[in-house]
Amino acid sequence: MNQATLLSGKTILITRPLGRENHLRQLIEHAAGTVIHYPVFKIQAPSDIEIEQLLHLRDQLHSFSMAIFVSATAVERSQTYFPALPEHLTIVSIGSKTSHALGLQNIHTDIEAPDHNTESLLQRPELQSPKIQGHRILIFRGDGGRALLGDTLVRRGAQVRYVETYHRQIPALPPLTEQQISSLDAVTISSNEGLDNLITLMEDPSLLIDVPLIVPGERTLSLARQHGFKTIVSASNATDEAIFQALTNHI
Repeated sequence: MNQATLLSGKTILITRPLGRENHLRQLIEHAAGTVIHYPVFKIQAPSDIEIEQLLHLRDQLHSFSMAIFVSATAVERSQTYFPALPEHLTIVSIGSKTSHALGLQNIHTDIEAPDHNTESLLQRPELQSPKIQGHRILIFRGDGGRALLGDTLVRRGAQVRYVETYHRQIPALPPLTEQQISSLDAVTISSNEGLDNLITLMEDPSLLIDVPLIVPGERTLSLARQHGFKTIVSASNATDEAIFQALTNHI
């Protein structure tokens, strides 16, 4: 089939936050698909007290040896409060999208998670004990992120400080209508939290379970099964390209 018409006549729901959906939208529309954007996250700035704490931390950056960025959003939001990082810091990213965002800020990535997830990052030799023991590590993320990365590094002897530069909230969106849901050929999801938010926003979540769901990996696939989705397609990772590839393979 012609690549330019792979998704002709198909309507795809994108759930990425506002401003984060553009590339995936372009991929789908270039394949002649139709996009409905329904952002299940809203990115909010920290409170005034939290900003004071971030600015205080800025004066202590020299005492840390490593900075881990969990997402492109974490990179972009960190620039507001940490416009310059000490040159001695080892810079670590979870995936190519995060590395690309760092590059746009002229920050070189020293270590990248090969499979775009925390689990593969934790397998890197540089993060094993005893090599990581005694290191003071900053983890740049939004509030309430997964504890696996920090907890594992602490068990390996590192000291960890979370740097939460934004909040993720459920936006005040009306639920998708029955007509909108019936028009969908697939739904794309980028995380467990995103899937939970989508279910929370629906007036009748059971209407969604017959729509094919594209997920970024095994963790979200398992959660989708718990929610009762009947057709679940796992992408190789959470990048737009991987989600698009899984989507077109399924279609």
